[in-house]
Amino acid sequence: MGLVQPPTRRALTAGLLVLAAYPARAQATQADTLMTASHQAGRFAQARFNARLILSSRGGADRVRQLRGAGKLLEKGAASARLMRVEGPADMRGVATLTVERQAAADDLWVYLPSLRRVRRLVSSNRRDPWMGSEFSFGDIVGHEVADWRHVILRRERMAGVACTLVESLPGRPGLASETGYSRRLSWVRDTDLVPARAQFFDLAGGLLKTMTAAEVRTLAPGKAQAMQITMRNERSGAVSRLEFSDFRIDVTVADSEVAPGALKL
Repeated sequence: MGLVQPPTRRALTAGLLVLAAYPARAQATQADTLMTASHQAGRFAQARFNARLILSSRGGADRVRQLRGAGKLLEKGAASARLMRVEGPADMRGVATLTVERQAAADDLWVYLPSLRRVRRLVSSNRRDPWMGSEFSFGDIVGHEVADWRHVILRRERMAGVACTLVESLPGRPGLASETGYSRRLSWVRDTDLVPARAQFFDLAGGLLKTMTAAEVRTLAPGKAQAMQITMRNERSGAVSRLEFSDFRIDVTVADSEVAPGALKL
């Protein structure tokens, strides 16, 4: 089957403006539609990019990791795979992760550690583990499947001067909170390009755990956008991790074999 095209920003905005006239079920449907469109806006048929992962902690020097990555939609758009490999520093060169988000099945998570010379497949409970030692979890990197959560539109707000819709997301199936480590998420979705300008993640006890902010959002194709800078702050420790993308291209060809477990080893 072909890719489902997300609603246009104009149609979504028009629907949100009349939200007050809708009953609760219709509002939930509108929230699902918005989150689906936001999710689709960040999925690319094929992509290549470079990135820097900057790890900062209170009182410590920054640690910087150079990354190279590729991504592709697989299975006629039913899955989205992304492989990222560390290019430097030397002591981490070759470390790689592969995340495969599946819409109708469990996600696949893989990691390659050169020191062990083995590819390891992770299980669902590893979704909450730190990705490459950062404040991003594997679940944050693979993405949060829209259908797994129950979404409710709370209100309209402005974030960094851009009109946004604030959406609350609660676990929609048993075990999801334990898998992800999140009992609740808040997303500020921008009207302009449907990219979340900000997101907050709450731990299993309901306390604020992490805050994500997006900056330098670029429209790469009609209905497709990418934040060139994504920052995740741990509200408990004060540690900050920042992903800075560069040379992000979607006018490329990526073979299926480049985003498969066999590609993790150099």
